[in-house]
Amino acid sequence: MGAPMPQGLRRHQPPPEWAIPCPVPTCRAKAGTPCRTPTGRRLTDGSHPSRADAWLVHTAQPAA
Repeated sequence: MGAPMPQGLRRHQPPPEWAIPCPVPTCRAKAGTPCRTPTGRRLTDGSHPSRADAWLVHTAQPAA
């Protein structure tokens, strides 16, 4: 009973870029939610490339 859970059975973890809102004006996904197309469908990749770029810039900045 104390064995670790196999990786394939763990719950899916959201991508790290979901920690920030999407900068795409037609998407406007809030933090913690997936990006969507202008028609409201969820993106197959989960995030717009610019959201991932914005997250990288956000995490690369030194803490003040």
